[in-house]
Amino acid sequence: MIGVWPRHWLVLQAAPQRELPLVKLLTARGLNPYVPQFPLPRRARPESVRSSRPRLVFPGYVFFKVPAGFTDWTAVLWGAGVRRILWQDGAPALIDDVFIEHLKNRLAAGTLVRDRPAFRAGQPVLIERGPLAAVDAIFDKHLDARSRVQVLVEMMGRRVRVQVDLGDLRQPAG
Repeated sequence: MIGVWPRHWLVLQAAPQRELPLVKLLTARGLNPYVPQFPLPRRARPESVRSSRPRLVFPGYVFFKVPAGFTDWTAVLWGAGVRRILWQDGAPALIDDVFIEHLKNRLAAGTLVRDRPAFRAGQPVLIERGPLAAVDAIFDKHLDARSRVQVLVEMMGRRVRVQVDLGDLRQPAG
């Protein structure tokens, strides 16, 4: 079905929040998965909620390398949380080893950092995660902590100020 490329990685698209469970599945199938993650913020406590949340560089995607002689594609393609393998020009999209090594080196050196979304006061935003997931809000301001922000949420006919993680916000579609 799909060939083997010893110096290349394939890319699997995962369902939301399924990247890390797919790493276990791919490892159990004899593949070499890689999910690049940003390091924890300097001041994060190991037991905090923010430190337990994955900080993925490419949310929704898992890179994996296929060993010679691999044939168990059905188990991979139909695994829980697998959406598809990315294809390009009628063949699996291939990522060269050089790119993955460069990515790993930059993450290890701390030169690849998470961009802070540029929200401005009054801008509509959508809360993606947490107890207010899928709630529309209005961006209010950045707080002292680099990763915390204040938004306004409509509750019971009035706007209420709520503090959330910056990473839990995104611009609404459209």
